Amino acid sequence: MKIAVIGSGMAGLATARILQDAGHNITIFEALSGRGMDSHSLAFEGGIIDAPLRVMNPHLWQNTLSFATHLGIKSFPVRTFMTCSWLFDDKIETWLTTSRTRIGNFPIINNKKGIKQYGWRLVKGMLQLKTAIHQFFKSKNQDITLAEFINHNQIEEVFWHGAVMPVLYTICTCDPKTIGEWPAKPLLVFLRQLTDGDALLRLHGGTAAFVDKLIEGIDIHSDSRITLVEQRGEHVHVENAQGEQFEFDRVVVATPTNKIESFLNNEQFADDIALLKKFKFEQGELVMHTDATVMPPKRKEWAVLSYMMDRNFTRQQFTVWLNAIEPTLVGKSPVFQTWRPVTAIDPKKIISSVTLTRAVVDSVTVELNHQLQQRHQATDRKVFYCGSWSCDGLPILESAVTSAMHIAEIFDAPIPFKGLKPKVEVAPELGYA
Repeated sequence: MKIAVIGSGMAGLATARILQDAGHNITIFEALSGRGMDSHSLAFEGGIIDAPLRVMNPHLWQNTLSFATHLGIKSFPVRTFMTCSWLFDDKIETWLTTSRTRIGNFPIINNKKGIKQYGWRLVKGMLQLKTAIHQFFKSKNQDITLAEFINHNQIEEVFWHGAVMPVLYTICTCDPKTIGEWPAKPLLVFLRQLTDGDALLRLHGGTAAFVDKLIEGIDIHSDSRITLVEQRGEHVHVENAQGEQFEFDRVVVATPTNKIESFLNNEQFADDIALLKKFKFEQGELVMHTDATVMPPKRKEWAVLSYMMDRNFTRQQFTVWLNAIEPTLVGKSPVFQTWRPVTAIDPKKIISSVTLTRAVVDSVTVELNHQLQQRHQATDRKVFYCGSWSCDGLPILESAVTSAMHIAEIFDAPIPFKGLKPKVEVAPELGYA
């Protein structure tokens, strides 16, 4: 069939690749001038800046890494040490730095101040969390929110709010006020894997290398904002802002749902629009820069992940030190990504600032997804929807790939990468971490 895919984020690209390899004729439409998936990536002093930087747990990003392996992209392990600092009006005080054991890759505290002031509280919190997670997965009621999980379990405050929650902010990149509404299960699966010592993986060549493979041999129309999608008999009519018109057998919409009303025929797709408008999204600012004030004052305390927070845990930000995790940036000037900065960043040192949109996951969206998948089963359906928002779980690459797999199942398209183990090479010498 002739199939249009609207949007070239991860969900759209994955859908296009799977369906093209299954023998369908695919055309991708992207409103941006490039590819949506790597539209914010940059070159810096001859190196690669992915925006956002992507590193993946091999268990939690299983489909994504398997897909990359199927396309011939290899991975390498990264050691994601972290540091936590208290924010004060006049200074920054680092209270925790971690490393990982060489055997087992388990997180450990490696600064004297952290051990002396918070060591017991952190160990106590770790044990409490492990116990609580174990009991959760043995229980029959796993349909609770993260806030309900916290309320049911007394976990040491400094450990939970000072070390655990910042990590969840890193993965979810959402407002701290809404993360409590998330289903607890996928977040606890992540934390269980994290505390069990699994190393994270990064793709060779970063996001751009992945995108290059995903679009290989596929017709992609960039700078092609869609203005109309409507059914006309047995076909779906598509128009873009340039006035070009196309006819397809099927259309897969892979954009955030807050954009669909601008191009779907409002009468034909009234029920779809009413359902999809109920999904919620948040936006946040990601700043790429060279301002080292977002890091601990002492260079020896720098780590891949730097978390800063006030003592009441009402303000927090996290920063990724890119040189410590991307081989092409080794030996370059220190460069960072800071999510929703609360400390001032020198404007002269900002390389780029982008606004990222993230889906909000809660019990409502879980039910909405079930309804959406049921609608997809209608035999006369010709327009389908996918995206990181359309799967239960974390709204990251994995849920986007999983949503593409759901579309593939509808079209009876084989998924050759399912269950494929990532090809992991020896880690390159990063020279920092």
